Amino acid sequence: MTKKKILPDQECELLGPVSILIQSLLGLIAVSSLLLKRSYEHPRRPWRVWFFDVSKQVFGALGIHLLNLTVSLLKSRRLLLALSDNGGDDDGETGNQCDWYFLNLLMDTTIGVPILWFCLFFIYQVCEILGIKDIESGNYGKPPRIVPYLKQLTIFFLAVVLMKGIIYLLLYIPIFIMYADWVLSWTDGFPNLQIFLVMLVFPTLLNCFQYYVIDNIIKFPTNL
Repeated sequence: MTKKKILPDQECELLGPVSILIQSLLGLIAVSSLLLKRSYEHPRRPWRVWFFDVSKQVFGALGIHLLNLTVSLLKSRRLLLALSDNGGDDDGETGNQCDWYFLNLLMDTTIGVPILWFCLFFIYQVCEILGIKDIESGNYGKPPRIVPYLKQLTIFFLAVVLMKGIIYLLLYIPIFIMYADWVLSWTDGFPNLQIFLVMLVFPTLLNCFQYYVIDNIIKFPTNL
């Protein structure tokens, strides 16, 4: 099979001007979708409770986004350095940043959801053993207080980091990056289109599913 070669001016760059513009647009779409979701809730959460619940996902999504960018850049750079050392023999691997970012996104929004649920369950069990109070997810007291929110936000962010660590280990399985490379291969000659798909279209579709499921996980049961 002929190996794919990406010219420097054809390479997808996640930190290029087009990608930064698209990432900003994605942030606006994500916030708008969360506002729309609240308008259809029955019963509808109070604004303060809704803000506390949603901000967990916002901070978690921001953390995952930054981690995905870092992992994608580091993994692609490592492979490109390996290609240089080997005289361009890639053994079927790819150094395309968008391939790595798409793979991270796909895994975070699919198998990452049950992994996150398990991580949350594990951390909550540890906190209960340690006797930490006010950590019942989505329950901030009446009226909602900032201290329980900060505790639950910390727990959620720790679970996100732990989930991301597990996903990162799974990235060493070659079949995953081969699949991401295959899915995006038809856009290799159009780097801006590839960035548009990887940074906006796919995140919008996949994150809608992820936000809905995770929101139901972290909401207090009486607010379902």
